Amino acid sequence: MRKRVFLLVAVLVFSLVFPSNLSIGHAMEKADTNELDISSSYYFIYYNGEKQEINLNEEVVLHLNGWTNEKQEAVEGYLTDSLGDHEVFSMNVGEEREQLPLSEEKSILYRIVPSDSYKAEQVEPVTFTDQVTVIAQNDNGTSIEEVKTVDEYGTVVRKQGLTYYSIGENQQKTLISKEEYDALNLVTDPSSSEKVEEPSTPSEEVPEVTQDDEMVQPEKDQDASLENEETSKSTTTEESPSVMPKAKASRAMIQSAVLNPSINYASFVDGKWQSPVKDGILSGTSGQSKQLEAMKIYLANANYAGSVTYKTHVQGYGWMTSKTDGAESGAPGEGKRMEAVQIALTGDMAKHYDIYYRLHVQTFGWLGWAKNGASAGTEGLSKRVEAMEIKLVAKGAQAPGSTDNSFITKPSVTYATHVQTIGWQDAVADGEMSGTSGQSNRLEGIKIDLKNKPYSGSIEYSTHVQSIGWQNAVSNGALSGTSGQSKRLEGIRINLTGDMAKHYDVYYRVHAQTYGWLGWAKNGASAGTEGLAKRLEGIEIILVNKGAQAPGSTSTSFVKKPSVSYSTHVQGKGWISSVKDGASSGTTGQAKRLEAIKIELNNASFQGDIVYSTHIQGTGWVTNSSNGEISGTVGKSKRLEAIKISLTSDMEKYFDVYYRVHAQNYGWLGWAKNGMKAGSEGLSKRLESIEIKIVPKGTGSAVSAASAFKQAKAVFLDPGHGGSDPGAVAGGYTEANLNLAVAKKVEKLLKSRGYIVYMSRTNDTYVSLLDRSKKANALNPDIFVSIHHNSTGTGSTTVSGMESIFYKYNPAYPSQINSKNHNDPNRIMKSTLLADLLQKNMVGATGANNRGIYGETLAVLRETAVPATLLELGFINNPTERQKLVSSSYQDKTAKAIADGIEEYFKRF
Repeated sequence: MRKRVFLLVAVLVFSLVFPSNLSIGHAMEKADTNELDISSSYYFIYYNGEKQEINLNEEVVLHLNGWTNEKQEAVEGYLTDSLGDHEVFSMNVGEEREQLPLSEEKSILYRIVPSDSYKAEQVEPVTFTDQVTVIAQNDNGTSIEEVKTVDEYGTVVRKQGLTYYSIGENQQKTLISKEEYDALNLVTDPSSSEKVEEPSTPSEEVPEVTQDDEMVQPEKDQDASLENEETSKSTTTEESPSVMPKAKASRAMIQSAVLNPSINYASFVDGKWQSPVKDGILSGTSGQSKQLEAMKIYLANANYAGSVTYKTHVQGYGWMTSKTDGAESGAPGEGKRMEAVQIALTGDMAKHYDIYYRLHVQTFGWLGWAKNGASAGTEGLSKRVEAMEIKLVAKGAQAPGSTDNSFITKPSVTYATHVQTIGWQDAVADGEMSGTSGQSNRLEGIKIDLKNKPYSGSIEYSTHVQSIGWQNAVSNGALSGTSGQSKRLEGIRINLTGDMAKHYDVYYRVHAQTYGWLGWAKNGASAGTEGLAKRLEGIEIILVNKGAQAPGSTSTSFVKKPSVSYSTHVQGKGWISSVKDGASSGTTGQAKRLEAIKIELNNASFQGDIVYSTHIQGTGWVTNSSNGEISGTVGKSKRLEAIKISLTSDMEKYFDVYYRVHAQNYGWLGWAKNGMKAGSEGLSKRLESIEIKIVPKGTGSAVSAASAFKQAKAVFLDPGHGGSDPGAVAGGYTEANLNLAVAKKVEKLLKSRGYIVYMSRTNDTYVSLLDRSKKANALNPDIFVSIHHNSTGTGSTTVSGMESIFYKYNPAYPSQINSKNHNDPNRIMKSTLLADLLQKNMVGATGANNRGIYGETLAVLRETAVPATLLELGFINNPTERQKLVSSSYQDKTAKAIADGIEEYFKRF
């Protein structure tokens, strides 16, 4: 009888010698693999032969010096602790965990494998698979298998020992005892007490096998064996009644085995084809981090018509075309990894046999058995195939092992949302949008789940719900949020657990009311808004490999209500403690001035600053400060009189800053916002306290500039003509000069009475009509008064008197820059009153001829936004009247009348 034998040599020696100061003074043998907890953590060291250090704890460092020999069978190492370096020892390289003592009480486990690059990590096994290796396989259908338990890293964590099998008449593999195996593989010669070896085929190489310390030798020639068998038939005695049955059983099994087909296969690894193996024997490598690049498969002893077909999924190529009967499948020599396979039988072979196959895959270890063309391995995960096993099984017979997780694809995240007015939408996956955009529909609930998980773990998520806040986390398709309660989702957090979290990041982003699509958040970070009453409207979720690039921008994924903090420097107190978000800083009822302020923006979700400027006693408005800088003075006893505060950039787009001040004599003034003036100007009133707050854009109350800011009335005086435009000319005098002389006298009087006065010009320069209105509109005074002198030109020189003009609409002269206000009834009413009061006061004070008031479409009156009038103080070409107009005393009377008329106007408005 022929038999084929495979050699198993398992000699692992571990010997460490430590000095006494490590509390270990003798050599320690390697712990039995079966005595260790299979789930115990260990250091997995991919070693490249270079010097490395591993911090085992706060005190102990493991040093790796290099290989002990060229075969890379062990690594030289030593330990360092608080007492210094210790003696050098040897650390085994292999497929099992090894034990390294640190003290009499403590030790660690490790495994070292050769690698092109160094890496050391502490791993905790969670997935365990039984790995079966055929030790001996005989033509009589008997075999020996060794079973080891390996974790997902391919590390042997337990040896389960040897098992013995035979193939019965129904082609089923049956477990037998060692004694039965020995009996089936030996023939007894009744003429001798010695055992006679069965013959082997001369053309086959038959290695020896070590089995429970017995060495089974190769068999002798088959003819000799059969001759002995015939002899035993004729010489059987009553003393040996069992000899014949055993011999017959052996011959029957030989005949049965000849009919069994064999599946043969070879792998391309490390730049070369390995020798073919067959019928479930491992092809490739395990624990060496080497990739299969191609494979060849063929049938032998096929007892039915048919072939084996197969194809491979290869890095960069995907699924390649199908190959048959020994042809190469893959990309040998291109350095591209195999990632998955499909193998099938054809013809009558497929009717009588199932073909099973499983792969040892990077990270995952041995996957489950696939069969008959199903995919095995991984797809979309960039994991290399490191080894494979293939078996033929009688049609419908039991699989060689577990069929779970034979093929692992890239995991998928699926999610569905409950949307206002729509209800539950259909689930989407992997970065697709769920919800709506541009429809102002709120998300009210969400369910999230994982599909095709390659690792243990789950997906957990929690939502921030209107009037509820953050809910407890749920997982794997459960509802987070509400349904039927009309409550908006405002924020969300999503994270992975277990091994899924070790290998993947989960990214997610939301479409939020007002803000649109926010940036991508990941791994439990908050996305959306909180404290802003903004609804979520859409969401996208995607998984990426751990540490891989985000699917887009990660800036501003979560918006919280920003906070503003501020501190004031108070007369007699100095800097007082900072307050925030609407609290009062300063004093009230103590008559103490604010002298300086610092304002800072906190928790800002968007780009932008807070900037502010103060109006200081004797100085006026100063340049902007920002983000905690001082505005005002310290140690100069100067009061703050007013303040302006604003936001910049994206902060300005999404938020309003509100502020109000407590001012001397006024108390709390009204709220100002976004750069408006708050306080007073020109009234010498101190600020005593301030309140500042930030609110979402457009959600705050209306404000009034008049209630937030008090100032002396402002008058814009416009001396007509000037420069290249002298106006009317008579008797050696120009209208431009007379206009400026009177305007300056009015300016001086008004300022002495506490008014703010602006001038369109202060010397003999030219200013266009439109530029005069532009300047006035930019300064926003309370009234506009244009001062002129009249002339009849070449006409009569006896015309005299004063007149005042207000704006009268004429469609033939459309406004250029004041379309909003030029024909405003309120402005025209105030302009008319202003002209009337000034006319009455001027005529009464000077006794001039009263030419009255009237409306006219004059450019400076049409284009100026505030109430405006144009005064004609007399006729320069009337010699009698000119004599008065050029007199300083007459100009004083006219100027006082104008100032009195303005003051009378302001008593009404």
